[in-house]
Amino acid sequence: MEKQLIVTFIICGVAIVLGVLLGNGAVYFFNRIPGKWLCDYGQEPSEELLHPTCQRIKSTPWKYVFTGVFIVFGIKLGLEDPLFAVPALAAIWLLLEMSIADIKYMIVPDQLIMLLVITGLGFISHHAFGVMDCLRGAALGFGVLLAIALISRLFYKKPAVGGADVKLFAALGLALGTDGIISVFVISTFLSAGHFIWLMIRKGARLSDERPMVPYIAAAAAIYLVILHKMSYNIIIQL
Repeated sequence: MEKQLIVTFIICGVAIVLGVLLGNGAVYFFNRIPGKWLCDYGQEPSEELLHPTCQRIKSTPWKYVFTGVFIVFGIKLGLEDPLFAVPALAAIWLLLEMSIADIKYMIVPDQLIMLLVITGLGFISHHAFGVMDCLRGAALGFGVLLAIALISRLFYKKPAVGGADVKLFAALGLALGTDGIISVFVISTFLSAGHFIWLMIRKGARLSDERPMVPYIAAAAAIYLVILHKMSYNIIIQL
């Protein structure tokens, strides 16, 4: 009992330190991202993106908000499985950076997606079917989003999702596996639809309005990683 209590205190202490680093680092890193990362292909960065002291995202209150969120996530995930907590927190952090970029500049840096792919390697041992589940998840994520993009272009003459969203779903599928990417797709769809309905009622948003999709995907992935993954893994093992 005493040993377990010591381990719990250590995990909580490490989670608090990581939460502070990740929360503050999210703001610092985004404000220092090379301007070219936040531009479409062939475009040159604006003066705002090139200015070395420009705060693309304000430190207050966001560093405190992000720090609090990462501390809570870190403690929960660390107490359940410290080895899973490391790639999970890294993935959530990268998705947060992508969400901010999508909200502010309607861009998802390929460099961050590649880092998510690398992070996905840390999840392999946490899938019931190992690397094959990761590969199936990547194929499913890529295929579903690509199909939606092609169908929307065919019927509505414009894509409902961008190429970056397709690449992001493939990277997420590699990290989360088949059950994870399905969960993220369903949850993000409901989150997006619910928020858009609210915007239509409260602010008169129109169906033709373009909206960033990554924040919904990131929120859905966080819900899966922090809440649903352990439950899903246990069910698959029992089956």
